[in-house]
Amino acid sequence: MAGINADPDKLRDLSKKLQAAGMELEQLRTQITRSFQAARWDDSEAQRFWQGLDADLKAVQRIGQKLRSDYPKTLERKARALDDFRR
Repeated sequence: MAGINADPDKLRDLSKKLQAAGMELEQLRTQITRSFQAARWDDSEAQRFWQGLDADLKAVQRIGQKLRSDYPKTLERKARALDDFRR
């Protein structure tokens, strides 16, 4: 079949790397949140700063989740399909 030009093992490797990157993003998000809390900065400017930072950290969390779950599922599904096709 024309158009099959992916290595299932390399797709699985990419899946693992994406999962690891997602976990790293989550760890960084947690570290940043804890560091901000440890700074004990408590005034109106801190609240504005935190609102912006928190919104960005939530975006990082969403991206991390996709890297840990959504993208790897797609890659694993494709790798299985390639394995099945090649049998």
